[in-house]
Amino acid sequence: MNKTYLWWKFLCVTAVINIGIWLWAIYLNSDMQTFSYAQPILSGIYVFVCAFRSFLPRIDLERYCLFDHPLSSVMLGRSLATVAEVCFSIQCALLIYDLGVFVNSPIMMFVAYTIVPIIVLAQISCWYAALTLDHFWHGIEESAWVIMILLAGGCMTAGFFMLSGILQVLMAIGVISCIGSAYIMLFMDIPMYLARKQKSQKKSRQFLSVSAGIKDAISRRVRTSDWKVWKKEVVWISSYFTVGVWLSISMVLIRF
Repeated sequence: MNKTYLWWKFLCVTAVINIGIWLWAIYLNSDMQTFSYAQPILSGIYVFVCAFRSFLPRIDLERYCLFDHPLSSVMLGRSLATVAEVCFSIQCALLIYDLGVFVNSPIMMFVAYTIVPIIVLAQISCWYAALTLDHFWHGIEESAWVIMILLAGGCMTAGFFMLSGILQVLMAIGVISCIGSAYIMLFMDIPMYLARKQKSQKKSRQFLSVSAGIKDAISRRVRTSDWKVWKKEVVWISSYFTVGVWLSISMVLIRF
């Protein structure tokens, strides 16, 4: 079987399992007096959008999709992804803010307020890249994510030394996840996007205007199952729809 379809099956199975894990997390917390619906709802949006993107994977800027279906529209997929990623950033902001309150750290509480604006800027850059077909802006998007991750990781590092027991273990897991995410973005994703930008310049590729890009993103889809195309995206997509989802769900369970 084509490697691409084997990988896709892995994404689909993982997506179903992740939905089950999310439901289990909700069940575990449903009888707690301090139960808040903010984290579960935000996580649920992220989990289900990631499942949707696993079932119908696409590469936005190149307009590649595994299945030529209206639901594989770049405009639809990018819109859902934007909502999901903003929800994830709100989850992170709430977690850091609660941590700051718990350890009485005004700096952490301030950092919490910066997280969502940073990711909103990342989304604007991502949209500009997807519409104009300019990879440079994907590099800017990833850079914004790195800044957010480093801020969150710094707070969790401080939390590790200020907490004890299971909370300290959770902070350690968070720090490791931040380091891994930052590494992938800094040393794999950003160099990949900048290399694609240089390749476009050498070929004198014409970029689209935003209005033309909107029309193109709505209508154009290039169906391919060529492993040479998809393997370049495997690391970030696989980690995004596994570790990223697990982090989102874990934030439902953390209580300071």
